[in-house]
Amino acid sequence: MTNHFENIALGARAATRLFNLELVRVLTEKTGCKVHLYCNSPQEVEYYKRHDTGNHCASIVDASLLLGAALEPVSDERAVIETAKSFEARLGYPISTIAVANRHLGRGFSLGGFYHPRSRYSENTSHIQMLNAYNKTLAFWEKEFTENRISLVVNTGKEAACMARVHGIPYRAMAGSRYKNYHHWAWNEHYDNPLVTARYEALAAPEATGGKPLEPSEPYYSHVVGRKRFLNDVGVLPYAKRSTLAIARFVYWNLRGYKKAKGYYLKDVLGYEFRRWREFRKLHKKANATVDSVKDRPFIYYPLHMEPEASLQIISPEFFYQLSLIAAVARDLPAEATLAVKEAFGSVGRRPDNFYDQILAFNNVVLLETMERGLDCAQNATAVVTIAGTAGLEAAIAGVPVIAFGHHNVYNVLPHVQVVHDERELRSHLRRAMDGSFDKRTMIADAQRLCRAIEEESFDMRQYDFVNHTDFDPQSVEDAAESLLRSVNEPEVPVWQYTDTGNPSPLQQRTAA
Repeated sequence: MTNHFENIALGARAATRLFNLELVRVLTEKTGCKVHLYCNSPQEVEYYKRHDTGNHCASIVDASLLLGAALEPVSDERAVIETAKSFEARLGYPISTIAVANRHLGRGFSLGGFYHPRSRYSENTSHIQMLNAYNKTLAFWEKEFTENRISLVVNTGKEAACMARVHGIPYRAMAGSRYKNYHHWAWNEHYDNPLVTARYEALAAPEATGGKPLEPSEPYYSHVVGRKRFLNDVGVLPYAKRSTLAIARFVYWNLRGYKKAKGYYLKDVLGYEFRRWREFRKLHKKANATVDSVKDRPFIYYPLHMEPEASLQIISPEFFYQLSLIAAVARDLPAEATLAVKEAFGSVGRRPDNFYDQILAFNNVVLLETMERGLDCAQNATAVVTIAGTAGLEAAIAGVPVIAFGHHNVYNVLPHVQVVHDERELRSHLRRAMDGSFDKRTMIADAQRLCRAIEEESFDMRQYDFVNHTDFDPQSVEDAAESLLRSVNEPEVPVWQYTDTGNPSPLQQRTAA
């Protein structure tokens, strides 16, 4: 049996930086593995070298070559194209598909995030330069995997995940389970986890549900934290404070020669802060509905996704066209229903001009108040439409039918979640979601099983909020390590991995059937 815990390539995530080091310590103590830590800047390398006081990392490497390479001149375009074609043949999909997930090189794919700050990389990189940058990055990961005999890849970005798949190396990424503060080890960059599906199916008997609560009374933990921070940030004084801080950081980064100074344009960062302050007030005036005003008649709830964001472009590479979705649902909506759209507070200030006016141009669509609780919207809706949002899980738990355009949601396994594989199916999905053919007690029982499966295949991050990097429970680190060991060594679930080729995974096939 292969020992995947020999040489681990671990991506250094800023939001869990000190948690990362504790996880390295625990993994090396439990397995004797060598962990090679890959960072996102030279400054991050220095940070980890200072804090890795026990020398638990076998190496600490700067892996941030993608964006720097994107600005390099290209002398031999034909050679770059031929190299890119070679990688594409091995990957099974175009390099542009990988770029969708990048906030700089794939900025154009954030169709609803036009005012996300521009950068030197997004504005000054040609198509050939982008291909050259990805060629170099993919080659870098291939070299690292070979020279360090990497046997497991954890928490790295999409480029490393793609090359791990080419080389048949298991990949795991720490992902929020979107339930309380549970997290799990996803099997690919789209956050699929077949272990949750397998656990759900093993809990098929009604008595296995354990009598858990039917629905959550609070949104998942990180949403609650983010909501509080947003409300604290939208006043005049916080706006002035953040703008001043942005200027100070920019000056400091330039003086120190940090790569960050060559990223986003300062004027765009300041412009975004102003737009967020201004657009939040304008959005309040445009919103023409609340949950109370629509809940007495059938309504379909669609929560907008942030753009650019992992929960859209990374989790759902097949579908990320939000205005198109709204237009399609409005077109196919039965006469008695309304589509209620709600903005994600994190996207305020990023949307294109007239974005909300386009939504309100549909006469069977209303715009909900931004600060309505998404949980209340989902639980009071007749049905919920989503791409890859947490609202899908919140609705499913409450026994509300869900229509999902994303193919990688953990809740897609539920019978009352209808996955859109062909837009021509949408009309029948909407009618079925509204005609009462789903039995609510059965839906709730199935969702209870899924919640238990999520808990059993996840680990609890407890009080950790991804803001205070020092405030984590040591037991969470132990639990994360044990969960990773179980996930990688699980003998009973066949390894299947999504390859962006359009072929449905086993989970999708079950859902479609």
